[in-house]
Amino acid sequence: MARTPLTLPFSGARLRTWRERAGLTQQQLADRCGLSRFQISRWETGEAKPEPASLGPLVLGLAEALRRTVGGKGSFGLDDLLD
Repeated sequence: MARTPLTLPFSGARLRTWRERAGLTQQQLADRCGLSRFQISRWETGEAKPEPASLGPLVLGLAEALRRTVGGKGSFGLDDLLD
């Protein structure tokens, strides 16, 4: 089965900004989401876009880390990663 690239206007720059706000390295985010650091790196640099199946774990992992970092203030969702 062929992989389906994401057609949403995903922003690697926003991913990096949110990851850094959460205080995570690429490896830490990858471990938290069950993904590879290579995937996170390629998404952040714009070399690739995540597959739809990767978005759920990515958003959940970032949301959890951000809740811990900012004390539960605000919310984080997929819209925060789109242009």
